[in-house]
Amino acid sequence: MSASTRHLRPRPPRAPLPQGGPDMADGMSANVGPAHMQPQGEGEAGIDPDARLQQIRETFIDDALRGMSVLAVCILALSFWRNVFGPEYLRVPAALALVATSTAILLGSHLRRRHLSYQAKASALLLVLFMSGTGGLLSFGQAAPTGNYFAIGFFVAAILFSRSVVFMMIAGVVLLMSAVGMLMITGRHSVGVDLNAVSQEPLAWANVVLTMALSAGAIATAVSAFTRSLHSLLGDVHRQQREIKAQRDQIHHLATHDNLTGLPVMRLATERSHRAMAHARESGRKIAFMFLDLDGFKAVNDQHGHDAGDRVLREVALRLRSAVRAADTAARIGGDEFVVVLHELTHAQAAGDVADKILRTLALPIDYNGHTLQVGASIGIAIFPDHAEDLDELRRVADKAMYAVKASGKNRYQFAPSPELPH
Repeated sequence: MSASTRHLRPRPPRAPLPQGGPDMADGMSANVGPAHMQPQGEGEAGIDPDARLQQIRETFIDDALRGMSVLAVCILALSFWRNVFGPEYLRVPAALALVATSTAILLGSHLRRRHLSYQAKASALLLVLFMSGTGGLLSFGQAAPTGNYFAIGFFVAAILFSRSVVFMMIAGVVLLMSAVGMLMITGRHSVGVDLNAVSQEPLAWANVVLTMALSAGAIATAVSAFTRSLHSLLGDVHRQQREIKAQRDQIHHLATHDNLTGLPVMRLATERSHRAMAHARESGRKIAFMFLDLDGFKAVNDQHGHDAGDRVLREVALRLRSAVRAADTAARIGGDEFVVVLHELTHAQAAGDVADKILRTLALPIDYNGHTLQVGASIGIAIFPDHAEDLDELRRVADKAMYAVKASGKNRYQFAPSPELPH
């Protein structure tokens, strides 16, 4: 059934105006099914925060492994040179073995990063960092730059693991350093190198500078990638929020506007009328409630078909919009029935002037596939607060005035009976 055939006469008595929210069925074209109500983008996958966080962590750990692998290779070369060609007091085979082991772990993890789990790669990186820190602590005591390794390890752990895990790592390192300190204080362990002699060796300083530069560069690169990934995630979240808002706006529009004409439905017109009446009470002005029923519409449907009827309804909606102000409301409430609510009127006759304008514009012919279609309108007008002070009564007397026009010749307007207004 076409939208143009709904609610044609004979009409049942009108029910009181609804007081609730928008009704998705009111005033909607009968040829609109549930598929028309589906918002764009429905069914698309949303952002999975756990998956995106895992992806960000994977990117961070891969970048960190790559940078630390370069650092390990450079330090291994320096350590090998120091142990083979350096002075005797710089030759520490245990340190060379530790660097070689660390390099093997890092390179292996980096080269097989696509086959290893996130936890395995993270564990390998942290193992190397804490091994390096522990080795330096045992070899050089307080003079060792172990704080760098431990600090980097804590930073990486804070990104990759929960806070409780990081605190457990910190507690473990504190116990380790306390134990090494007690061993040295009690004389059970001593530093086996001359720190003054080491500080005068260019190779030692090259090792310190290279370690600081490359480790800082590796972590800075990883953190930069981590920041970019977070920025991308926030951008995706913001985009999805905009899409959700657009979908909600679309659903609200479908629920409160007629699908065929785009005019508000009765529920939205009711809400606006209540607001207009409240404002009129404060300002001392008037509002007009018009019931408009098309004349000759059934003949258009019978002679030219429902598509022609729909064409007429769309054109009537356009002409109603052009006849009223932007602040006023024109709504479709049935097949060929419309409501117009005029706000902030200084005198009642202003509603009559608008009704005249509506009648003139609706009387203009409508072209449809080479045929000239013509309709008119019967309009009943009720004024707030002259005729009624509640919306249901205002609607009732406007409806009654409209039927009086129908009975007395159609195609004109009439105010509801009132001692203050002439008939």
